[in-house]
Amino acid sequence: MTTHKQILIAEDDSFLLTLLELQCQSLDMQTTSVVDGEQLVTAALSYNYDIILTDIQMPLCDGIQAMQILRRLGYDRPIFAMSADSLDCEGFDFIFQKPVDITQLAELLSDTPQHEKLPLQLSSELTALFYENLAQLSQQFARALENKELSQMRQICHKIKGGAASFGHSNLTQLADQLQQRLLADCAEPNLLIECQQFLQVTVQAGADSERT
Repeated sequence: MTTHKQILIAEDDSFLLTLLELQCQSLDMQTTSVVDGEQLVTAALSYNYDIILTDIQMPLCDGIQAMQILRRLGYDRPIFAMSADSLDCEGFDFIFQKPVDITQLAELLSDTPQHEKLPLQLSSELTALFYENLAQLSQQFARALENKELSQMRQICHKIKGGAASFGHSNLTQLADQLQQRLLADCAEPNLLIECQQFLQVTVQAGADSERT
């Protein structure tokens, strides 16, 4: 067991995420962050975290959808939600009204037990969700490549890098990481665009291979 409780924070607003990380760290929590619900589900199923704190409004898969997927998969650890609006949704252990009350947060974190880490659990439902998302990202990357939108391609690489290795695609994770770094130069060199085309082919092939298995 570690000496610090582990909290997984899902928040797509960079300022609010930084604020939450600082608040939780001040409460002697060790923080890990993700920016959308799909990354939240994948990270949560590593069973490395004692607590989840998630925003409701997020891209790709919102906080409610992520919570419902996790509960269907048998995830029984605490999931706290954050919402700027009044919300009553079964499945969350607690729903904070934004801005989060740090005193209330401290009490809930203190009452939450620490857990042992468990092996990653990947269900057929979660695997199907990953490949569905991968297909969408492939289509988005193809459009961005056609229009030479380097910033958009870089964001898609970041998303693919975040979950591919968990589903047996470590090569895709490595390629996404390398290409993301190359795209930081923000210069549409011919060789770079060729690399982007090759990456797209690998991404599409990964989805095609899943359909044959």
